Amino acid sequence: MPIYTFRNNETGEEFDETMGISELDTYLESNPNIEQLITSGTKIVHERGTNLRVDDGFRESLARVKEKYRINNIKSY
Repeated sequence: MPIYTFRNNETGEEFDETMGISELDTYLESNPNIEQLITSGTKIVHERGTNLRVDDGFRESLARVKEKYRINNIKSY
């Protein structure tokens, strides 16, 4: 389920709620003092380019895939 960020206009408090998209409109209509805030998404990659940091578990899984399928075009990290 998505996590939405809201602001209470009476208190200025910002908080997160987890709800389905179908519940969002009902929630906002029943709480006129609450407004939805649009925030940036979570970053998945912390570095630019191909110099990515991956953990040993990912490297181990990648090695097993390459061994089983004999694919030579998968980059080793």
